[in-house]
Amino acid sequence: MRKRRETQHMGKVVTFAQQKGGSGKTTVLAHLATAWGSAGRSVAIIDLDPQASLTRWAALRADPALTEVETRDYRAASDIRAARKAHDYVLIDCPGAASTLLDSVIRDSDLVIAPCQPSPLDVWALASVLEAARKARTELRILLNRVPPRHGSLEEVLGQLGDARALLLATQFGNRLAYGQALLSGSTANETQPRSTAAAEVAGLRAELTALLGRI
Repeated sequence: MRKRRETQHMGKVVTFAQQKGGSGKTTVLAHLATAWGSAGRSVAIIDLDPQASLTRWAALRADPALTEVETRDYRAASDIRAARKAHDYVLIDCPGAASTLLDSVIRDSDLVIAPCQPSPLDVWALASVLEAARKARTELRILLNRVPPRHGSLEEVLGQLGDARALLLATQFGNRLAYGQALLSGSTANETQPRSTAAAEVAGLRAELTALLGRI
């Protein structure tokens, strides 16, 4: 599904959405933001989740190279358009529940990332986000997150995805303490442990999404 862009120089909008809590969408977003930032890209983050976890992380960080766009539901669309014009990437942390706000943000996005733990409950919770992206004709990809090192039933769980299995990203994030621990200090694992497996996973996601967005 391809969407017409207004101009060639405008940035890409990536929305992180998942109905089920605990999917790790804020954690993934924060790590991707710093990964693109460290590669010299201009990144804006927008926190639309009522929990405001991304906002709290950004406040701890106090990083002038990472722009946090403060917005309200009623003006989110115009703020997203403005951020797109000023940055290479705009990353949006969306509320989990289905809503008109979520539908609107997905329509304004180039790509939706749906983090998903390898469990039936998480897979089933993808349905509303998948449907919203389908209606908006917006590209969506599923990121397996918090994957344990040994998961004997992983193949069975993935079977629950059905046709949506084709939307799985090649990159997966393991169930690693490094991700959450780094956020406590306003950092990310790719910054605090640059030679770690977590950092390699973040680099893999950055590379995969950079290539994907280049085709959208």
